[in-house]
Amino acid sequence: MTTTTTKKITLKDFAKNRALSEHARKSKEVARALDAKADALPHARSFTSVQFEEFVTQLTPKRFELLRLAFKRRRSIVELAIASHRDQSAVSRDVAKLQELGLVTVELVANPGHGQMKIVTPVAARIAIDAQLEPA
Repeated sequence: MTTTTTKKITLKDFAKNRALSEHARKSKEVARALDAKADALPHARSFTSVQFEEFVTQLTPKRFELLRLAFKRRRSIVELAIASHRDQSAVSRDVAKLQELGLVTVELVANPGHGQMKIVTPVAARIAIDAQLEPA
């Protein structure tokens, strides 16, 4: 029989971890906006119908796959290319489009002995689409 232990996240964990700290900060901003009954929530993106149409057409299956792979863990462009079995230059173009759409951030980090590499991180764990269709 296998037993697993779970560790509760404490306030000290949030203070020590940059990602948890950033998540807590954004969560507080959203909570304050909800309490104030704000018209728009911080860290949420809204599109007009024209922008939405472009967004949907730009989020191709291959780009969505890159988004899913990056969500599993932060990866470099090279790692994404290997994981998706695609050419590195094509992946780089698709990541640039995902960045333009606001779905990922790209961070340049040192790659010892090889210069720099781009690390791709999704900006959100969830994308929700709430569309209301109106007659033309």
